[in-house]
Amino acid sequence: YPLVLRYASEVVSERVVLVGNAAQTLHPVAGQGFNLGLRDAWELAGELVRCPPGETGSGAMLAAYRARRLLDRKGGTWFTDALVRVFSNDIPPLRLARGVGLAALDCAPPAKRFLVRRMTFGARG
Repeated sequence: YPLVLRYASEVVSERVVLVGNAAQTLHPVAGQGFNLGLRDAWELAGELVRCPPGETGSGAMLAAYRARRLLDRKGGTWFTDALVRVFSNDIPPLRLARGVGLAALDCAPPAKRFLVRRMTFGARG
């Protein structure tokens, strides 16, 4: 079936929260959809723990969740889409740049660790 990038413009509503593929559907690249879904669930659990008694699902709690997830959702979606575009393109200069970039990353362990950490833990990684 065709792979389509989808991004819900609104992920919270009255006592409803979209997480994982319900909130954003990414190309299946490097497990990023799974990682993003785990981070959605982690942040939602954190908001539930921080929420005062009787405020679970309140507008304030949901707004806090939405704000905490915004940068990671947008960045993760953009990055995954960029990976697909760069690695599925056979234009010779781009192919060369890809090879040089991957070789440079392999020769720079701190940069490699940074990238792996960001891909695993998101914008706050």
